[in-house]
Amino acid sequence: MAVTLRVASGHLYGVALDYIPRRAASDLPFDGSDIVLRYIFEHHALPFEFEDTLEVWSVAILRYHSEDGCSQCPPDASLCRFQDGIPLGEMSFVRIRDYTRDPANAMTPGLHWSPAFEERMEVPAGDLLIMDRVRIEPPWRGFGIGALAAAEAIRRLADGCCAVACEPTPTDGDFENDKPGYPAAQAKIAKVWESVGFEAFHDGIYLLDPALRHPVDCRTKWQKHFGR
Repeated sequence: MAVTLRVASGHLYGVALDYIPRRAASDLPFDGSDIVLRYIFEHHALPFEFEDTLEVWSVAILRYHSEDGCSQCPPDASLCRFQDGIPLGEMSFVRIRDYTRDPANAMTPGLHWSPAFEERMEVPAGDLLIMDRVRIEPPWRGFGIGALAAAEAIRRLADGCCAVACEPTPTDGDFENDKPGYPAAQAKIAKVWESVGFEAFHDGIYLLDPALRHPVDCRTKWQKHFGR
C-alpha cells in the first residue's frame, strides 16, 4: 500500500524555532509546498513470527512541482522528470502493537516498560512508534527538511500510540561511534529531534508524547518555517 500526501506549507502560527537550520528555507530552489511524503506499508502474504506485533512503514520524502508544470519539464507531460517526484530523503518507522501490554517486550532494547516510562507518558497505554531512520540526500541537508518531514509523518503514524521513540545517531557510515566527531554529530542531531518534540529519556533514547500539545506546536513551527 502506497499513500502520497503533500506537506502543507500553510500560513500557520508559532514562535521562532529553538533550533535554527544552518541553511535558509528561502535558499531552496523550490517551495515548501512542493515537498511530498509517500507512505509505503509492506507485509508478508503468509504468516510470519511477528505479524501481529510489528508494522513497518517506509516514507519517501519527494519533491513535486505544481500542476502547472515548471520550466525544467519538457512540453510532453508524460516525459516530465518530476512526475514521480525527485527524492529528497527517506524515513523508516516501526510500530509495535500493544507495546504496554507486554512489559518484557524484548524487541525494544532500552525501552522496556518501567515506572519511569509510565510516569513520562501522559497516557501510558497503547502502541509504540519507533522512528528508526531519517536520511536526507546530501544536497538537501541543513534546511530542516528532515525535521519537517518527521513531524508530519509522526502526526500521520502515531495515532493510538502512547509514545514515539528514537535514538539520535548519524545515518552515514562516515560517522562511527568511536570517531572523534561522533559525539558532536550526535548532539547536533538530538537538537534537531528536540525541535520536533522529542525529549531525552535515558541511555540515549528520546521520547515524544503524542498526547501532549508540544509536538503539535513544534510541527506548526516547522510548517511556518517553510511557509512563504
